[in-house]
Amino acid sequence: QRAEVLRWIGNIARSVGDLEGAIAAYRHALALDEDFAAVRFELARLLVRKSAWEDAERELLTALDAVPTYAEATLELASLKRVTGRPRDAVSLLVDLLQRDPYNFEALIALGETLLTMGRAVDARTAFARVLRFDPTHVGAIFYDGVLAAGDKRYRNAIVAWQLVIVLEPAGVFARRARR
Repeated sequence: QRAEVLRWIGNIARSVGDLEGAIAAYRHALALDEDFAAVRFELARLLVRKSAWEDAERELLTALDAVPTYAEATLELASLKRVTGRPRDAVSLLVDLLQRDPYNFEALIALGETLLTMGRAVDARTAFARVLRFDPTHVGAIFYDGVLAAGDKRYRNAIVAWQLVIVLEPAGVFARRARR
């Protein structure tokens, strides 16, 4: 129960921008309950923000040892592997996650992004199309559909896709990227 209180304190510290305070609170929580996977996940996300890649990876792997089906931790670990130059490892993690949960749109988008970084546009298109088949208004999939269209020199289609992203979610991350 004290570990949960420390997690709560860490969450508050994080929400007000005190990353060091949040990290300290999370580490104290883990000293009391080393199997608290949600705290390991939150700690790892902060360590990623500080570019402490090895420490973040260790926390995510420990969280996944405790809860192997922890989708958010798997997604974060795949993202970490992609940004640290290990896209094949990221793809492997994402494929495993999608075998357990084939409709995990975040995993499909992450898989498509990773495949794009690997120069595998055809495979990436398949991942994004799968999302759009079930959710035709998914802004991430629409955005990347535009990216792929631009890559194919279908600029009108790209502009239409990006305009739709801006209409659907004007303040979102993908809308900001579409405006560039």
